[in-house]
Amino acid sequence: MTRSTKPTQTITRKTRFAHAARVAAQRAEARAQARETGRDGGVEDTTSAPGAGAAAVFWSRVASTVVPAGVDTADDAAGGDDRAENARRVLVCDRNRRRRWPWVPAAVGGAAGMGGHWLGSAAAAVADVGPAVLAGPAAVVPVAGAVVVAARYRSVLSRVVLGRWWPELAAGGAGASALAYQLAVAGPSPLLGAAAVLGTTAVGARWWRAHPLGPRTAALTAPVLPPPAPRDPDLDSLCRAWAETNGSKDGKVAGSRLTGRADDAHTTTFDVVLRPGAHTVDDLVTHRVRLAGGLGVDADRVLFAPGRRGQGANRARLTIIHTDPVADTRLFTAPRVDDGVITGVGRSIDGSGEVDVLMWDDGGTVPTAVVGSTGGGKSGATNILTTAALSTGVLNLLYADPKGNSSTALAARARVAVIGKQNVLALPRLVTAILAARARIAAEAGSDLIFPSQQVPGWMFLHDEYSFVAHDPKVAALWTETVNTVRALGIWLVGLNQSQGQGAWGGDHARSAFASQVVAFRTNSKSSSDLVPGLLFDPAELPLNDGRPRRPVPGMAVHAHLDAPVRWDWLPSDADAARMVSKGLTAPALTASAAFDRFFAQPELHPLDAAAVTSVLGPPVHGRWQVGGLGATHTLSDDNASGGAAVVIPAGQGARRAPWGSRAGGAGGEAAAPVEPAGVVLSPVQAEVLALIAAGTATTGNLVDAVTASKAAVHDALDTLIGYGRITRVARGRYEAVGNEPRSQSGHLAHPVSNVTDGTEGSQR
Repeated sequence: MTRSTKPTQTITRKTRFAHAARVAAQRAEARAQARETGRDGGVEDTTSAPGAGAAAVFWSRVASTVVPAGVDTADDAAGGDDRAENARRVLVCDRNRRRRWPWVPAAVGGAAGMGGHWLGSAAAAVADVGPAVLAGPAAVVPVAGAVVVAARYRSVLSRVVLGRWWPELAAGGAGASALAYQLAVAGPSPLLGAAAVLGTTAVGARWWRAHPLGPRTAALTAPVLPPPAPRDPDLDSLCRAWAETNGSKDGKVAGSRLTGRADDAHTTTFDVVLRPGAHTVDDLVTHRVRLAGGLGVDADRVLFAPGRRGQGANRARLTIIHTDPVADTRLFTAPRVDDGVITGVGRSIDGSGEVDVLMWDDGGTVPTAVVGSTGGGKSGATNILTTAALSTGVLNLLYADPKGNSSTALAARARVAVIGKQNVLALPRLVTAILAARARIAAEAGSDLIFPSQQVPGWMFLHDEYSFVAHDPKVAALWTETVNTVRALGIWLVGLNQSQGQGAWGGDHARSAFASQVVAFRTNSKSSSDLVPGLLFDPAELPLNDGRPRRPVPGMAVHAHLDAPVRWDWLPSDADAARMVSKGLTAPALTASAAFDRFFAQPELHPLDAAAVTSVLGPPVHGRWQVGGLGATHTLSDDNASGGAAVVIPAGQGARRAPWGSRAGGAGGEAAAPVEPAGVVLSPVQAEVLALIAAGTATTGNLVDAVTASKAAVHDALDTLIGYGRITRVARGRYEAVGNEPRSQSGHLAHPVSNVTDGTEGSQR
């Protein structure tokens, strides 16, 4: 360490430490040379240098004024240039500096007095004043200095100096004031110098005795704290509780123990040592509630995870959350997407940071399942995922909602929206066409794996309430095949369901296909963690609020292969925002509808994708297709024998339709007023059903048996024909035709064409 090159060097603890280190190194080097001389068996020849011995003694005495001699009795005890020895020498330097304090008042008084004397003489030479004009101010300077020192260190002086050294402080200040006055009046003299020395010696005698210096002084030792001893498991209350309950002979994991405690701001972590060959981390996850009871903590604050890699299968990690870092709800403000990863959708409850959701990686897209019962936050999480995915500008949305009213906002904004149970049951025909188009795109690009991009936009298939159609074998088989295929075709498939049970997915194969990435909100079914691999926390055990009745904490979810549950951000719907305002709360800055309008950036479809959708549904209306629901523009049939598609386009503003999903005819047999728009073409199934009813086949069962299409398609055709006023329901399950039907030149009912009629003259009826 080099010395400061400043003209006026400030003495600090750092410089004192550096000086002590240099002195220690010099003494260590001198001792090493002495040992070498002793091992050689020789004695220094003082005759060749008569003054060498006297010089060495003199230097030793000079050095002892900084570092006392006589304390290094042995090289091992002294420590040489060890850091502990250097710290001790710093304390010695501090003690030596304190020994000079009694001379400070005399120095201040002398400087003030001489300054007053010289300035007074100068003033007398140029003005009609006496030379002692500044004697009074000079006498005040030492007293003022003593007051300033006392005020500066009042917290220490009140306990140490003023309590013990009050006489010395008062005598030193008074003596320095008198010295300054006499010097200012009469100037310097040998008598004043002797008086200053004797007075300082008398005042500082007790101080110097308290701070001695010399070879007989006991060595000052620096406080060296020993390293903290490892925590004894027998003294840790949690370790004892585990050993007495969970690890006992009757415990759920007998023979196990806790070790390696680590604490941070939010959690306390242990390593769990399990009995080899008897238990694994799966046993801990299964009995988590009882194990938490054995520790005396809440079950939702206890987390288990596999041990660190290389420790073995009989090791696990236990995390106990003592401070909740996600107690406050965090509102969703903007999507963040980085190379196919939706970042920061939520926060881990163990304080480990934010959590991400993967859309695609180097291996392709990652099918995702979002499960949870009503009120757990599943819909809010879906809105966040959809907003983030479509904000990339490389994905179009195909939204399937068999429930019919899950999200009207998504239904009105998706590129393709299929609403209603019967329509979703017919969706496999459209999905098959899109998959064929994507496969052709990949083949033309000569790639086995395509990613969504500006040149080749991809799809987000969002299937809501999958359990509504899981019972249909054809639908379940189609989606199982789709989930296993879309990875390489640039399609991100997200399936929503209320349960992880096999029946809710139509089979274990379909469920496992969606389980590549699982986000599970609180469910009402038990053993949920056994159904999906990687869930280390049972979704049925996610926390409840303190209300009556208790409801799930909104946004709490479990991600597969993550140790701790996650609290998702909240993107409130328009209804949520209105309810908050009605309660007097501040309205959120961003709602779901506003987020959709602000961040959705669906690109133009690839020509092959557009051709595939058009071949099934017909040309788009205002750039999109909507089957079913309010504002529907197209119809969809699962009749594979026909290649045509029908498009429902109201020809005028005054055209009337019955509400979607309702049947216009009543049980009394009243005929509904015809509300069929002028430019509508019936689909093949609708035309066939209408012909059968006109011919006398009037019951639902007979119609299902007679029509070549599926039962779902027949029910959809009946609803549509009632809405058009072409048939009426005379009783439950019985229908009759209304009026005469126009026929083609061949005498049969007119069948649809493969293109869309626009309601102008010449369109087929």
